[in-house]
Amino acid sequence: MSVSNNIPQIIILKGHISPETAYLVEDYPYGFTLRCKIRYWLEYKPQHGCRLMSQTTNPKRGDVWNKPKGSTYARFGGCMFLDEQNHVQWKGLSEYSDGAEAQAFRETYGEGVPEAAKPGLDRWVETKLAYDRRKANGEDWNSAKTVLGAMQDAEKALKEKAGTETVEEPNDPMDDFNYRGSKWHY
Repeated sequence: MSVSNNIPQIIILKGHISPETAYLVEDYPYGFTLRCKIRYWLEYKPQHGCRLMSQTTNPKRGDVWNKPKGSTYARFGGCMFLDEQNHVQWKGLSEYSDGAEAQAFRETYGEGVPEAAKPGLDRWVETKLAYDRRKANGEDWNSAKTVLGAMQDAEKALKEKAGTETVEEPNDPMDDFNYRGSKWHY
């Protein structure tokens, strides 16, 4: 007797970060009767995050690529995957997540996040977890001291994880975020 679980089976898609390395679907509907190709990739911009891009061919013009279409940016990471029907889907992590959601995203989809976005994802998850711990311990959730303390806790956790004195900060998406004292910080 086998035990079945109701967890949907997905296949993480990795390395599809440009039109040249995109995941290609050869047979995709174009209108009611025509068929075309469609390609998918994740675009990453340091100041915006990740978003899913898609682009179809135009079968009326000899399979010329149409203009790419982009979804909304997810600030701290995104992952493309195939669902149970082998359809391309994507999930993103935004600043509106709590620590548990951020950690679950990293555990489930982390391997599919573009390499350039992974340092920001790790920093965000560790900061959110540290912030949630401080909030659970009774610290004022709206206090700058709580937020800055959570960031320091996250930096310490990342250093311990890396086994180094410093943590590499390429394209840190939190540099212009309210927590770092940007010009938009109130």
